[in-house]
Amino acid sequence: MNTDIEQIKKVNTKLITPLIVLGCTAIIALFTYFKHYPVRDWFIIVFASVVVFLIIGLIIEKMINRFLDVNYEKAMAEKAEAERLEEEARAAMEAEGGEDVTSVDDQNITSDF
Repeated sequence: MNTDIEQIKKVNTKLITPLIVLGCTAIIALFTYFKHYPVRDWFIIVFASVVVFLIIGLIIEKMINRFLDVNYEKAMAEKAEAERLEEEARAAMEAEGGEDVTSVDDQNITSDF
């Protein structure tokens, strides 16, 4: 479970905006070039598309970052809750039996099937 939490934080979202801007603007630039727009209009259209797609890319990047932050916080809360429950179970078992209890992962349980 630890690796899942680490993977959530390692996602690199800094490349989202440049990829959106370059990809979409390239498509628009090629379309307007092959439609034989005048050079002045072509520059205006390409510049406007860079600005529009930059704003769209930043909004998408912020949304993804917020989503990842929420998932990271949720994973950390679940991990803390699991640790708390395990500690409570261990304390209850020690109080009942007076023995040193190890977690289920540490026990070597074999079956005779």
